[in-house]
Amino acid sequence: MKTENHQNHLELIIPASIWPDAHSRQAIWRDLPMPSLALLAGKGKKTTLAQADHETYLASLFGAEVLPVAPLLLASQPDLTPGYWLCADPVTLRVDRDHLTVLGEPYLEVTQAEADALIAALNALYRADGFEFIAPTPQRWFVRLPADPDLRFTPIYRALGQNLNDVLPQGAGALKFNALLNEMQMLLYSHAVNDARDAAGKILINSIWLWGNGNLPCSDIPRLDRPLFASDPVLAALSASALPVSYSHIQARDAVVVLDQLRLHALYGAGYDWQQVWLAWEQHWFAPALAALRSGELSRLTLSFSDAAQQIVVTRADLWRFWRRSALPAHFTAVESADVGVD
Repeated sequence: MKTENHQNHLELIIPASIWPDAHSRQAIWRDLPMPSLALLAGKGKKTTLAQADHETYLASLFGAEVLPVAPLLLASQPDLTPGYWLCADPVTLRVDRDHLTVLGEPYLEVTQAEADALIAALNALYRADGFEFIAPTPQRWFVRLPADPDLRFTPIYRALGQNLNDVLPQGAGALKFNALLNEMQMLLYSHAVNDARDAAGKILINSIWLWGNGNLPCSDIPRLDRPLFASDPVLAALSASALPVSYSHIQARDAVVVLDQLRLHALYGAGYDWQQVWLAWEQHWFAPALAALRSGELSRLTLSFSDAAQQIVVTRADLWRFWRRSALPAHFTAVESADVGVD
């Protein structure tokens, strides 16, 4: 019989584990076979994370309060002016009944030519004020501000699908800054690029979303003491390796893996696709990790549901807690956060 390896601790970080529509939250899990995940969640020890959201939890792994996303993504770009940079991702503001809703990629399908034309228009109007816009890719734009506005910005993934008024920049100078954003929106809306998109029946690129602020070059951020695997380009800038397709493809068992394929499906209400991701994880991650715990190949498995501030830690000994029944995490089907407990 194998002995337990006390060095091998696998952490799976899973954002967007809460289906956003509370009315269908229980139904979406009905008849979804997840026996390995249910056993792990039922047997493991549950705690509440100190960090309230995914971005903050990731930052905490690196000993930081927040990750300077824009400077990290720009680190490999040559000949950039040092200063205060932000992501300025292209978005559309959809007119709903009584508010504007923020929507973005992948549904905009921006081309590089469109990005270059809109960036040129923004630079023509704002360069004299100390702004510098660039678009290294069609989907990812950036802006250098003349100074730090001392505002709190909402990350793009928390803004998409939300009421614009609920996710605008916050702080002492927010009113003036948001007026500037409104001016930029009018410029983009009236641009020839959007005239052509409108004529072609495409979604307009009528705003930019500012987030991920920080100074370039950014100060050194400590690397993790364990291998990190993720598809997030921000984490790739922090030396993360590409996300493997399954547990069996990880060479180092003592590792952190960010499973981040749920977000867009949750955001745009793609329930079937969201379910299929979970089923694939059950086959390729949860079942093999459970088998590794049983064999002693893993000493500990941590499931960090970073959007729900919930964490479950399972050891080989926990699997013998016969009085603990298999059960999916309570927050999966909880209508209110108060329905989620710890032990």
